[in-house]
Amino acid sequence: MNPLTSLLKSATLALMLVGGAAMADDSPTMLTVTGDVTNPNRAGFSQDNDKFFGHYDVDFKNAAMFSFDKLQGLKTVSVKADFPKGRQVHTYEGPLLADVLAAAGAAGKTVTVQALDGYAVEAPLEEMIAKGAVVAYKRDGKMFGIGDFGPTQIVFPRAERDDLKDMNDDLWVWSIFHIRVE
Repeated sequence: MNPLTSLLKSATLALMLVGGAAMADDSPTMLTVTGDVTNPNRAGFSQDNDKFFGHYDVDFKNAAMFSFDKLQGLKTVSVKADFPKGRQVHTYEGPLLADVLAAAGAAGKTVTVQALDGYAVEAPLEEMIAKGAVVAYKRDGKMFGIGDFGPTQIVFPRAERDDLKDMNDDLWVWSIFHIRVE
């Protein structure tokens, strides 16, 4: 990449992080964070263009979109967990939910995590953070795909923490496309 291209890409990323409208890369959006977001990089819901959000009655004034490149640009953690509970332990990779929300400038008391099939879980944000929630995009070194658990899945380090060993799977939402913070 030539220096000018690199500089322009860096400037675009900087604008995006402080609320600019442009995406810093051409990779598709994997996750959208809405609600109390102070670092948006896209405008609000458009009835004409946001058919999937409209189908699930997801309305918003602005949002922070995360492509794979942007998610991968956040600090990646690796955790071991059994999912479903009691099954084989796998290694999951992705950023902490806390880091994703910090990048979005999202704050609030509750978080709603929504899957492609419409399944949604609302939970206290403090609880999700305390339990070490990870927005995983890989399992055992392989990217999640649509049709398995992708594009992203909330996982917890259940195999690494004694306080989580009895945790059920209710908060382990897979095929996530949307997180709302209020």
